[in-house]
Formats: sequence, C-alpha cells, structure tokens
Amino acid sequence: MLPPVSDSPKVLPGVKLGDRRIRLERPRARFFRYEAPGVYSAKLAAEEPNDARGRAVARARYLLFGRPLSSEEEVVERLPVWKALPVFSSDVLSSVAYATEASLFTLLAAGTAAFVHIVPISLAIVAVLFVVTFSYRQTIRAYPDGGGSYIVAHSNLGVLPGLAAAAALLAGYVLTAAVSTAAGIVALGSAIPELRPFMLPLMVASIVVVMGVNLRGIRESGGIFALPTYLFVLSGLVMVGVGLARTALGSPPQVTDVEPAATVPAAFGVLILARAFADGCSAMTGTEAVANGVPAFREPAWKNAQASMAVVAGLLAFILIGISYLALVSGATPAASGESVLSQVGRATFGVGPAYYVLQFATMGILLLAANTSFNGLPRLTSILARDGYFPRQFAFQGERLAFNVGIVALALLSIGVLVLFRGSITALIPLYAIGVFTAFTLSQAGMVHHWLVERGPGWRRSALINGVGATVTALVTAIFAVANFALGAWTVIVLVAALVALMLFVHREYVDEARRLAVRPETVIPRPHRVQHVIVAAPSFTRAVVQAIRVGQTMSADVHVVHVTSDLLEGERFRRRAEQQVPGISVTIVESRYRTLVNPFVRYLEVDQELHPDDVTVVLLPEYVPRHWWERMLYNQNTHRIRRALIGRRDIVVLDVPYRA
Repeated sequence: MLPPVSDSPKVLPGVKLGDRRIRLERPRARFFRYEAPGVYSAKLAAEEPNDARGRAVARARYLLFGRPLSSEEEVVERLPVWKALPVFSSDVLSSVAYATEASLFTLLAAGTAAFVHIVPISLAIVAVLFVVTFSYRQTIRAYPDGGGSYIVAHSNLGVLPGLAAAAALLAGYVLTAAVSTAAGIVALGSAIPELRPFMLPLMVASIVVVMGVNLRGIRESGGIFALPTYLFVLSGLVMVGVGLARTALGSPPQVTDVEPAATVPAAFGVLILARAFADGCSAMTGTEAVANGVPAFREPAWKNAQASMAVVAGLLAFILIGISYLALVSGATPAASGESVLSQVGRATFGVGPAYYVLQFATMGILLLAANTSFNGLPRLTSILARDGYFPRQFAFQGERLAFNVGIVALALLSIGVLVLFRGSITALIPLYAIGVFTAFTLSQAGMVHHWLVERGPGWRRSALINGVGATVTALVTAIFAVANFALGAWTVIVLVAALVALMLFVHREYVDEARRLAVRPETVIPRPHRVQHVIVAAPSFTRAVVQAIRVGQTMSADVHVVHVTSDLLEGERFRRRAEQQVPGISVTIVESRYRTLVNPFVRYLEVDQELHPDDVTVVLLPEYVPRHWWERMLYNQNTHRIRRALIGRRDIVVLDVPYRA
C-alpha cells in the first residue's frame, strides 16, 4: 500500500476514496493512480520539480521542446499522408537539387561535350528508381510494422547480412544529413554570394536547428517541414514546365557568365560514364525511409505508405529528367564561383526575379530539412538495434516527446564532424554516401526474395520476381559504385561498414555475457540469508553528514563501526572521544595513515575486517554533502567518490551513499 502522504489527503476530482487515488499536497505535484493490486501508475504530466531552479529548467525545456507526452499519446502523434510525405521524402525529393550537378561534374573531366550524356544517364537513374520503388512497396506490404533493410535482412538472411545492412544505413544516414545540409547552404550562397565565406558555420548551425526541431517530436516536425517541401516541389514543377515550354517555342533558357569549375582532365570512357551514373544515383538516397517509417503513418498505415512512395517516385522522376534536360539545352555547368546548376537553370528560366528567389529559398529549405529524413531514420534504426542488443541500451529509450533523443543528438554530432572534416565540400562527399544506401537496398531486396519463397502467400511469385529484379539491379549499381568511386574514397565507407559490424557484434557479446552472469534460473529458490550484517561508516571528520550516516546505519544493524583515517593520531583520538560521547553506542576505529593517503588505508582496513568476519556482509555508508549550488559540486565529496570507485564490485561489500543537505 502507498504510505499516507498527509493527514488529510486530497482526492482527485470525481474520484471516490475506494479508488485509492491520492494526490500529494504540493500544488501540481505527481499523483498516483491505482491500477491493480500492487500496481500504481504515476502521471508525469502533472509532475513539477520541487526547487525553484528545477522548475525554471523544466519550464525552459517545455518551452523549447513542448510538454511531455505520455505513451498513450503515441497514436495521436501519427501522421496523415500530407505530413508524412515531407517528413520521410524530403531527402529523396531534395536530392534532385544536386544529383544532376554531381553527374555533370564527373562528365566535365571529359569536357563539356560529354554533357550530351546527362539525359540518358538521368533516364537510367529513373529506371532504377522505379525498380526500387516497386520493390519497397512489396516490403511495406509484407512488413506493415516497419520493414527497414536491417529488419528484412536480419530476419530472412541472418545476423551478419542484417548487421551489414544496418551499418550501411547508419553510414548513409550520417552522410545524407551532411550532404543535404551542405547543398542547402550552397543554394543559399548561390542566391546571396556575400554569405559564401560563412558556409561551414551556417551548415553547423543548420544541423543544430534541425536537431532541435526533431527533439520536439515527429508530429511537430512534420508540420514545420511541410511548407518548404511543398514549396520546392511546386517551384521545381513550375521551373521545368516553363523551361520546357520555352524550349518547345524555340526560345530555350540560356545560362551566361559562368566559368566552369576546375577538374582533373580525363579521357571519356566507360569509367567516366559509370562514375557519372553512380554520382547521379545520389538522387535515390532516402527512398527506403518510407518503408522504415510505416508505423508513423495513420491507419491504414501500410496503404498510406505505399501511396506516398508512388507519389514521391513520380515527382522525383519528372523533376530530375526536367532539370537534366534544361541543364543540357541551357548550357549550365558546375561553376567555379560555387553557383549551383539548379540556380543557373532557375536564373535562365525565370530571370533574377521573385520566382528565382522563391526557387532558391525553397531549395535551401528542403535541402536543410532533407536531413530530417536521417533524423527520423537513424534514431529509429538505432532503437531497434538497441532492443536487439547490438547497440547501447540508451538508444532504445524515447524522451518526453516520444522522440529517440540519444539517436538524434548522436546523428547531429556525427554529421557536424563529417562536415568539418570535409569542409562542407559536396563534391568530396557525394562519392561516399550512396554506396552504403545501395548496399542496404540490395540486402533488403534479397531478404524479401527469401521471405516470399518461404511464406508462399497469395501472389508470392509476382512479389518474389519484383524483389528479385530489385536485388539484381541494386547489386549491379552497388558494384558500379564500388569500382567507379573506389579511388575517390568509397573504400572508406566499406571499411567503416565493416568496423560498425564488428562493433555491434562486440556490444551484443557484452550484453549476452552480462545476461549470462546476472541470470537467475527459474527453478532457483533464493533462501533467506543467515549471515550477520554489520555497518561501517567512513568518517573523514565529525560533521552533521557523518552523524546522519551513523543514524542511518543504526536503523540497519546494531553493529555499527565508525572508521576515521588520519595521519595525526592525536587528532584521531580527539575525534574518537567526541564521537563516542555525542553518539553513544557506536564503536570508533582510528586508522593511522603514515603516508597521508585516505583510500588505500580504508580499503585495507575493510580487507582485514573481512578476514576476521568471513561470514558477514559489510555495508559501507559514505556520507555525502549535497551543496546548494551546482558550481560548488567540484569542491566536495572527491574522497567519497574515490572510495566508492575502489569498493564497487567487491564481494560481500555493499556501498551506499548517504546524502545530506544543510
């Protein structure tokens, strides 16, 4: 039963005393609801810290991130299609802003004459896009609770393929957040050249802002991200439509005053084409985010997710081919000045006017927010890995706003590190990040083929064929990535994926060993202890904190010893007389420390005491003064912490802190 919290407890409005619901007397304090015999639940939303500083911190946190959400509110946090589409597709839609430019930059090594191949390359990319889209629609149907590459590969192909898919996705998510942010700031710099010297600080600030928005929860992030996403799609459609209309009427857009970027000259050949195709496939990164996030959709979740994937694929295909064609006919080229190809096409199509600036700011918005796909995908993936024992457990916990806070913060720090390491260079990052995504695509689709062959449900042959084609195509693209971009840094991603797999296996082994060491067999009956318990209080001086620890010890055992370590025996004798006089009934032991140390003599005393009392359980109480201000903490309790570290884990010794605030 709950202990009484006041002489006249207040009953919640409309609740009978028989319900046994009691509210604490403090205004807005937590209250407990009786659920079943021996079960009470605490209402966190009604809780407020006791002290003024705690209340101020809590209110600031609520202002920044919103009020805490209960577990029951997770269903309300699910998204309608119009909100889910920008949350899970901003990455794949925004990548059209730099995919064409990435291919053109590679072709530029063979001269601008090679630009004629950009449209066929874009058509090949779109073909792969539709194959991947149809494949993942099958995944959504088979895994309506969310079927990311890790889940599919792990459940169908085994542990190592599953971890390889997870590691590839983790690397892809980090690089996607970095590339999207870098491209967004480049779009801003294209419209406002005065900001170009401050690109890297702006990229870091943007990552921090997106992190903060995601810490507020998925529903609010969906509402915030909807406007830039739809504005970019509308601007892109209008630009392509106007550009195609002008071209059909015999007045195509023309780009002027652009100096091509410097590149390493190379002879045109298969390798150049393969690299251009591989770099252009960056337009597809983020395609599987919808399949990962099916549980975030409103019901019917899997059908809404399938519809979202089809809409996104259609929009992406039209805008990508349109930008590539307009870049070819207008003469756009990767520029030495840093102006993006999309900016050049928009400027040639609209002129430098309101429509152009709307396009640029919408591009900046969606690219900055495209990192949101990673901020939704990576924390969910790490939470699943943590629940399976392959990632630290704290990644599995949701914060007050039902967001996976640890994963969100970790992604922000890693992506900032990548941006700083590569100095925000898109051309340096592009060859790296798509290989991990396509590796995950391949493993996922191969796992789906195994799923259909084993399940053999309705339409399994058709579904297996679709996923088989998807696995074959994405495996071919992965091989092209590995060969074409290996010397450009793709090898680092391969090494990183292998290292992550090894790390996850290590974490899993540690958790398995921990579970084995701490397991209690179901058939084991724990007998009551027959061993004597005595209490030892570590007393550096005679203070109220020590007195409180002694009083606590006396409630635990009649055998309480106070141990005082000193280098001055006269001071020790004064301590003994005072303690025995002011706290009758205790035993005081003075330990002389000839070398003026504290921890080792105290530990050695305990070892000798255990030798004398081998059947006893020793409880060591450590008095701890709790200062009133946070800045005082470094001034106190240092010896207490050292003693605790020296004793934790020793057999038959229990270490307890006894805090005291004056």
